[in-house]
Amino acid sequence: MFNFKSYSQNTNKIKTIVIDPGHGGKDPGTLGTKRYKTYEKDIALDISLKLGSYIEKYFPEVEVVYTRKTDIFLELWERTEIANNRNADLFISIHCDGFKNSNASGASVFVMGMSKLKANMDVAMRENSVMYLEDNFIEKYEGFDPKSPESYIVFSLMQNTYLDQSISFAQQVDKQFVERAHRKSRGVKQAPFYVISRANMPSVLIEAGFLTNPQEEDYLNTKEGKDYIASAIFRAFRSYKEGIEGIENEENKGKDLENELVIQKNKSEIEYKIQLGTYLESMKNSSLFNGVEVEEFQLNGTYKYLVHATSDKKYADRLKVKFRSGKFPGAFIIAFYKGKQISVKEALDLQNK
Repeated sequence: MFNFKSYSQNTNKIKTIVIDPGHGGKDPGTLGTKRYKTYEKDIALDISLKLGSYIEKYFPEVEVVYTRKTDIFLELWERTEIANNRNADLFISIHCDGFKNSNASGASVFVMGMSKLKANMDVAMRENSVMYLEDNFIEKYEGFDPKSPESYIVFSLMQNTYLDQSISFAQQVDKQFVERAHRKSRGVKQAPFYVISRANMPSVLIEAGFLTNPQEEDYLNTKEGKDYIASAIFRAFRSYKEGIEGIENEENKGKDLENELVIQKNKSEIEYKIQLGTYLESMKNSSLFNGVEVEEFQLNGTYKYLVHATSDKKYADRLKVKFRSGKFPGAFIIAFYKGKQISVKEALDLQNK
């Protein structure tokens, strides 16, 4: 049922994006205040279709795939499988929030990860509970029970190869929600959502606002409100795409790289490094890094591993390709100027001056 094949972005372009309107069919999602005949499933679909139309219009070279385009019910595993089978470069699952306190407000963007915060876990458990509407869900999900805290232990052991890219896109969405849609931001968070935990690409789950808050429900039921939310996500996608494609300038001229996996100390002000992965626990002594000298650092409860590369972007590109073809399919390039991280595009601009 699940497709866990190895995923690797092998080109320098974002070619396919999967947009997942949450819920659908017999699963209405959050009902809101019940003042409207539309629920979470309807608003999520409207925002998703509008987002997709923006991408198709302004980036016709990008294939937009929807997990659903109508009011149908999809099982959680089906949504992820669609993205994995299409070798998507980005997976966006769109939802609306709900809470017992009608004053709760704001938009949130989630990436995969465990959380010690009850509020984050509650949201994940609510969204995961759609499993209860599926036939034989215990067998399908190998005993996973979305309401059982013990079931979430497995998430703490999972590696998310694309966590950094997911966070990068999530931060862009959060920024645009504030600047473009003028919405209250609840920030970028980590939580164990099943639908993004199995995605073999950068992925986020967006809660566009609280339908249990009358003011936000009113806003999300207007054409203008949905347009602004979709526009904000589109702008985030545009910024993310530009950043990724600035990174993804692959150059592999067939040169033998076996002897080039060397850690080079960069003596210039611009330094490119290869980030091999992000993990939820320290992997410094793991056999995964045998023969590779890595730098470990912690950020937001995660462990990141870098390889010092070079001030030569072309060499960094070839080195990245080599790592990607081996044990690190999510390896990517990051840049530093005088020890401070900057975008790869900024680094290239500085070097080309």
